[in-house]
Amino acid sequence: MDCTITFYLDSRRPMKNDIYIVKLRVYAPALGKKKLYATSIKLSEQDFEKVFAKNPKGKFLDTANELNKIKTNAINAAKDVIPFSFEKFEAALNTAPKNKADVIDCFNTAIAENKSFGRLGNADNYQNSLNSIKKFIEAKSGKKDQKLLFSEITTDWLQRYEEYMKEKGKSTTTISMYVRALRAIFNNAIEKGDISSKIYPFGKEKSKFKISSVKKVKKTLKSDELKKLFKATGSEEQLRAKDFFFFSYNCSGMNFKDIANLTYGQLEGNRLKFFRKKTENTTSEQTEISVYLTPFAHDVIKRYGSENKGANTLIFSIITKEMSAEEKQKAIKNFTRSVNQGLKKLAKKVKIDENISTYYARHSFSTNAIKSGASMELVSEQLGHADLKTTQNYFSGFEDDSIEKLTKKLMKF
Repeated sequence: MDCTITFYLDSRRPMKNDIYIVKLRVYAPALGKKKLYATSIKLSEQDFEKVFAKNPKGKFLDTANELNKIKTNAINAAKDVIPFSFEKFEAALNTAPKNKADVIDCFNTAIAENKSFGRLGNADNYQNSLNSIKKFIEAKSGKKDQKLLFSEITTDWLQRYEEYMKEKGKSTTTISMYVRALRAIFNNAIEKGDISSKIYPFGKEKSKFKISSVKKVKKTLKSDELKKLFKATGSEEQLRAKDFFFFSYNCSGMNFKDIANLTYGQLEGNRLKFFRKKTENTTSEQTEISVYLTPFAHDVIKRYGSENKGANTLIFSIITKEMSAEEKQKAIKNFTRSVNQGLKKLAKKVKIDENISTYYARHSFSTNAIKSGASMELVSEQLGHADLKTTQNYFSGFEDDSIEKLTKKLMKF
């Protein structure tokens, strides 16, 4: 174990009756850092000494045993964190649910686990779903101190929860996302053997709850719309937004998280090679994606790239390597939001879909590539999809004039 764990009475912040919070003190010599973690125990200075006496008696022995459990839990959490980092230690500390039958505890476990593996998007999805469920329980019971057993979640409960979200103005997409997160928590608890599959409320049977399906919204720009957008002129912010949109489109619909993490070492002449960040922790075997860089893409790198061209240097200054995972996620979200704002303004000028976002670059690449003759398999590989069905969902279909041309060709014998 690469740290020492002791208890500390935080007398810097006195409470009523001269009692203080007992905190867990974790010191990592290799990092030269220490952190304090509050416990639920509060003691006076005299009682603190009695609890940690050689042979504590009575209530002091009970407190000593309780603190010993807290310390043992912390030691077990730190044991497997090699090399030691406070971020992973904190995630491990919160990994075991207090009550395996309690949905809220299991949500908190899933959030901590995803954060520890750097899956911050998943952690956010679980957190948003949990926040929504807590609000529903509070609205129903009037209590903030909540517990929710898996056995309480029935088809009727889910229907009332769905109606509650509709009343709050939540979209079908949001409702579906929150309920799917809850379903994932159920599946995980069943897989671990924590609960019985007999109480599972989801399914296709009439007596089970069915999650509302979301109507697919086409997020593709046609060739003439792409041309209008590419030729559009505007402010510096709008032109930067346009440049990064078409850089993504050029690079096989590259996700903006992947763009933010590109380094100069991934450049090989007119080729750019990378692995998708989204799947680096979800698949055991990753496929390297290789994209061809047009003169336009090279120009974007030249215009916005870092002056330092070292192999490990990030090409674009969207994030820095010194940032924590949370800070990187926030920086990428802010940059993407800025690009989306610029795109919407340009779209309005040239009279194309004002709901445009960075996602349109990825969907437009897949659809236009297939329409140009690329196979679904090739496009799937370039998008970094493990399943061809995922790629098919990206494809928005052929336009009416394409069907007309095809039909006319069929009649040429």
